[in-house]
Amino acid sequence: MLEPTSAGKRVTHHACFSSCLDRACSPPIGNLASGRTLFTLSNCCGNSTSQHPLCPQPSVSPQACSQDPHPALHMTDDPFLHPDTWWASGGRRTMRGQQDEIRLDLETKFCLTHLVLVFKSPRPAAMAIERSVDFGKTWEALKVFAYNCSLEFGLPDDFNQPGSPCTSRYTDAAPCTGGEHHILSPQPPSSSENSASAPYAIYTLLARGTCLCHGHAEYCVPHNNGNKETEDSNMVFGRCLCTHHTAGDHCDKCAPLYNDQPWRPANGSSGEANSCQKCECHGHAATCHFSQRAWLSSGRLSGGVCEDCQHNTAGRRCHRCRYGYHRRPSLPLSSPHTCTRKSQKAQGGQCHCKSGVGGTSCSHWMQTLHMPHQCDPFTGQSHLSQELTVSALHYTGDVNLSASELCKTKHDYVIKANVLSAHDKGSHAEVHVKVRKVLRSGQVALRLGTASIYPLSWTSRGCTCPILNPGMEYLLAGKEERATGRLLVTMQSVVVPWTPRVGLIVSNSLRNGCR
Repeated sequence: MLEPTSAGKRVTHHACFSSCLDRACSPPIGNLASGRTLFTLSNCCGNSTSQHPLCPQPSVSPQACSQDPHPALHMTDDPFLHPDTWWASGGRRTMRGQQDEIRLDLETKFCLTHLVLVFKSPRPAAMAIERSVDFGKTWEALKVFAYNCSLEFGLPDDFNQPGSPCTSRYTDAAPCTGGEHHILSPQPPSSSENSASAPYAIYTLLARGTCLCHGHAEYCVPHNNGNKETEDSNMVFGRCLCTHHTAGDHCDKCAPLYNDQPWRPANGSSGEANSCQKCECHGHAATCHFSQRAWLSSGRLSGGVCEDCQHNTAGRRCHRCRYGYHRRPSLPLSSPHTCTRKSQKAQGGQCHCKSGVGGTSCSHWMQTLHMPHQCDPFTGQSHLSQELTVSALHYTGDVNLSASELCKTKHDYVIKANVLSAHDKGSHAEVHVKVRKVLRSGQVALRLGTASIYPLSWTSRGCTCPILNPGMEYLLAGKEERATGRLLVTMQSVVVPWTPRVGLIVSNSLRNGCR
């Protein structure tokens, strides 16, 4: 993959050698200070003291100083190529003595692993390392250093109280030159004041870290498109080139069509990528969003909701035709022409009926029920969701089922079953039943216990027909799908509430040779 930079250079990334393929990954660690400007309150040129022990000449005003011999940029040059360069403070005098400040602007969030300061002068008696996440409006201390923590900051020394933000380590004046400060991973923040210090000088400031990508990228590019960031080849850039279907400057969200599960950072310990998962929109939507309600209703399997369904589709997964349109069974659900406004008879002689009627010729009156949303948010077990419209033959009083009606269609299976629950699977509906009695079975060896049946009307109408109410006991008779062994429910299936009379009619019919 080629990523153009603002300076016209091209950074080549070979995807076939990527360490991010199905695994957690991270960009290389570098010096966050390289290529960036360090801001200080004073400098050797134009310092406020009459004689500066670290400056090679008497101090003069900034206007009269043509060039600072020890600028702040000397702290970030290569210590191997330039071992004898340093920055010298001018010594900013306050009521408490000499104070100064070094500020590094990182433009965006980074992962800081450790900070190293190599001093030319004796190390300061007190120093605070602080950070700001609101561009300098407020600051919080990561670590404070003091020869006497209680005197300078009113805090205990971590020698005596482990975990204290203040330490007396690295505060001895000795060695007089080459002394180092090592600050590892940031500690919990605490408030502190700037402490006094004599003028000092620093050879090197090394802020080791990498761009923050949450384990979803191995390369980074400039956060902004300014030319400044491309001047130093050693610069650690701040915008991640995200993988694992993540997005954002820090790979902290999922890509537009990959919100079927909650975003998660990659697991650096186990190496799991925790990639974002694609929403099943059947090619009819370009974006989706994550729904906590849908996630819990599915038993934490799927939470994506497709947005702005195209091609006259509708529904959470763009799996149904919108009002006024119907499915073309001959086309796959992913076809842009799957929904059509046809009102005449569809192929095969099956009418696509208006609401309230059903049957091959739309001659049977039907009742449309909208079942309440009954879902356990933790198990995901749902009766019929609000999205699942149930169309049903309307039965009142006694059920008039005759032997001839049962035998006129050769059914592959005949069972007595309780309906447990119905589930919208996007492209189809699946109804879970508990088989109480097997009266006939075809190639599928049916047994007592839990089984699944599949109403075909869901793919063509977006509803299940005939009715299958959870909690009800039915006589079910229908066809098997030879290729998959699934038990199908069609408009030609027998679906009637079970009664002792229905049981007697069925038993007699089958016993007397209904085949």
